Amino acid sequence: MKFRTDKDITKFIGISLCTILAGIIIILFIEPVSVFGFILILGGLIGLVIGLSVATKPKCDLIEDERSVKVREKAGYSAFIAMLLIATIIVLLRMLKLSPSLTPSIELTDGVRNIWIIGVWIFITFRWYYNKTGE
Repeated sequence: MKFRTDKDITKFIGISLCTILAGIIIILFIEPVSVFGFILILGGLIGLVIGLSVATKPKCDLIEDERSVKVREKAGYSAFIAMLLIATIIVLLRMLKLSPSLTPSIELTDGVRNIWIIGVWIFITFRWYYNKTGE
């Protein structure tokens, strides 16, 4: 098995190894926040596996064709517009005092998080739709 050793792969694998090392140091020396150490180790291991899997593929296999780029861009634009419309409707409901909660507190942050999650799912759905229709 042949591994690529260009600067992008070595930098990514190096960052993953440094993340694992930082997690080990946090676990060994800073016991109250050892959960963060476990999170860093897990993230570093995931990054290391991804880096090694990408390093085994030739660089020409990773280049996207023009159709895939066009589909992803169109889905991104459509998802962004849909997120803006949803956020605008929520703001208008708050301005017209039609929403149940009128205080900008935890409910607003939950709303922003929900809009972001909806936007990600809209992007995935639009990407699938545009890929199937061939636009």
